[in-house]
Amino acid sequence: MNQNLELESKIAEAEKEREEEENQSKARADELKKLQEEEANQKQEAEKLEQDFLAAQAFQETKAAAAKKAAAKANLARLKKKHEIQKRKAEAQIKMLKMKHEMETEQAIAAEK
Repeated sequence: MNQNLELESKIAEAEKEREEEENQSKARADELKKLQEEEANQKQEAEKLEQDFLAAQAFQETKAAAAKKAAAKANLARLKKKHEIQKRKAEAQIKMLKMKHEMETEQAIAAEK
């Protein structure tokens, strides 16, 4: 009888240990699940931040390209204006040289008479 009580006590103790191990296992599984969820949330947040950064970078590159295009357009306009001024100046010099030549020719003809 004493032996039966001892066996029952050992069985009860073993059952209690098994339940404790199950509870610990369940607690570890819950903690693992929680950590995995946190990791997934952090990964999602990191991906969102990366996308925001890439979008901002693309926007800045677009702004920079637009500024570069505007600067090139302004430079082209400046060069065209400079060329036009040089062309007019050259045309005016040619006209003056022709007039000077005509006057000199007329003076030479008048001097010969």
